[in-house]
Amino acid sequence: MKNIIACIDGSSMSTTVCDASIWAAKHLDVPLKILHVLDKSEYPVTSELSGSIGLGSREQLLEDLTALDEQRSKLALKHGKYLLADMMERANLQGLPNVIKQQRHGDFVESLLDIETETRLLVIGKSGEAHQNQTTAIGSQLESVIRSIKAHTLVAIKPFNEPQSFMIAFDGSDISLKLIDKAIKTPLLNGLTCHLVMVKDENNRTESFHVASKKLRAANIDVLEKIIEGDIHSALVHYQTHNDIGLIVMGAYGHSRVRQFFLGSNTTEMLTKSQVPLLLIR
Repeated sequence: MKNIIACIDGSSMSTTVCDASIWAAKHLDVPLKILHVLDKSEYPVTSELSGSIGLGSREQLLEDLTALDEQRSKLALKHGKYLLADMMERANLQGLPNVIKQQRHGDFVESLLDIETETRLLVIGKSGEAHQNQTTAIGSQLESVIRSIKAHTLVAIKPFNEPQSFMIAFDGSDISLKLIDKAIKTPLLNGLTCHLVMVKDENNRTESFHVASKKLRAANIDVLEKIIEGDIHSALVHYQTHNDIGLIVMGAYGHSRVRQFFLGSNTTEMLTKSQVPLLLIR
């Protein structure tokens, strides 16, 4: 059986990721695995430091650096184990008794790719330790993860509140119609009110918009339709905020430069501006 994979680190975002993962695990009725990766890129390597010491330095300095590097690695390992234990206890208290925890060493993205076949949904924070106090910043590895992992990804934003509604930004394209089909099949969205929103532009695609609405209604989803105007990203965020929508659903990064919304820089722009979680559907 595939798992919800919750990615935690030492940031304050870890509890948010954990809470979002617990919500997702309950809705999807699949196991939760809490993952902590000790990414080697975050720690200095003694062999790399030695080149900057100088030819006249004493051998003792290299020994001290080696000992310091080993001590830091041990502390990071211990800290990670405490984090996993705390998050597992948090999940248990919220009604998830069978939670798996895992700690891995290595590159973060590569670690996720290694377990991709067992991933039903990946949950990751909008920002990590380096940007945890910056509300508009996104984590340095978030884009790489979204581009690399084929599973649906839930980007958590603190504080996490269980959504009662979600918004799909629709542009009338074939890609966005496929997104509608995939959203219908996602149990994570069951029981939530859908706001189907299109930003008006020079292309008149209202017919596709109404087709999308009919598809959602045929799947017994409560739908509110709205065509809005303005800059696409700002208008969508304003609509979401004004209507207190708890989740934004959109497509992940794509490869074609011709495609407009849901793809490329638009995904990054929405990640940056949004103050609610985003479900990126593949």
